[in-house]
Amino acid sequence: MENKLTRLDISYAPERDDLVTALLYMHTPWGWQDEGLKDSLRRLTVHFDRPEQSAETEAALLDACPDVTLETTSVDNADWNSAWKKYFTPIPVGTRFVVVPSWLKDEPQSAQPIVIEPKMAFGTGHHQTTALCLGALDTLTSEGVIAAGQSFLDLGTGSGILGITAAKLGLAGLGLDIDPVAVDNARENAALNAVEDRLELGVGSIDSIAAGRRFDCILANILANPLIDMAEDIVGRLAAPGVLVLSGILREQADRVAEAYMGQGLPAPEISFSGEWALLVFRT
Repeated sequence: MENKLTRLDISYAPERDDLVTALLYMHTPWGWQDEGLKDSLRRLTVHFDRPEQSAETEAALLDACPDVTLETTSVDNADWNSAWKKYFTPIPVGTRFVVVPSWLKDEPQSAQPIVIEPKMAFGTGHHQTTALCLGALDTLTSEGVIAAGQSFLDLGTGSGILGITAAKLGLAGLGLDIDPVAVDNARENAALNAVEDRLELGVGSIDSIAAGRRFDCILANILANPLIDMAEDIVGRLAAPGVLVLSGILREQADRVAEAYMGQGLPAPEISFSGEWALLVFRT
């Protein structure tokens, strides 16, 4: 990572919130900072380690929402690291785990720590979709639906947080992401949590998995349209019995995603919400 980051400040009318955040979730999956409302405008800040990432995001925002106001500046990496240390606080996950940043890994915790080094990869536990998926893993374990010795697939692994949690629950499996930077971050986090022997990581998507391989639990925290496009392939990788956990889905998209998977023979999912985001859990 270079010594400078590109900072993108975004301002827009609050009624554009769903559209803007959905676009950011697609183009900046590592997250953004919500600065709240000022002068009746919603203000967000995103940091990029590569200028081309910022340019692509700006183009997508202006194409979908021409009235958005964008401003880019250059900041030191030290500013980014300081911001993480200010805003990344421990996050409880059910009764079993707490997500902590690497600089707090040696501090006493109230539960078993999942240690994450925050970088340009999605998944610190603060985003609602990640929290929904982590909560689902905790609940499914309590219910005995998933258990030690089972296999898992973490599709769109990002920081590796979901795969690491599954591995800490005693499962073993595969984490995939199409972004090599994310996979590098996931490997670093897997090492921090000493689960490298139970979490295989690689660059790729559902089509890169060996034919015939099936998983007892599939986790996919991506976006609604890719999830719909991959429905047949994802269902084809799910063991029976098995459980499929999907998020990255806006509330108004939940029914459409559910229909795509029910069309592949799955039963109706359990659907829950956090803010504007939805979680779908299919049990076979």
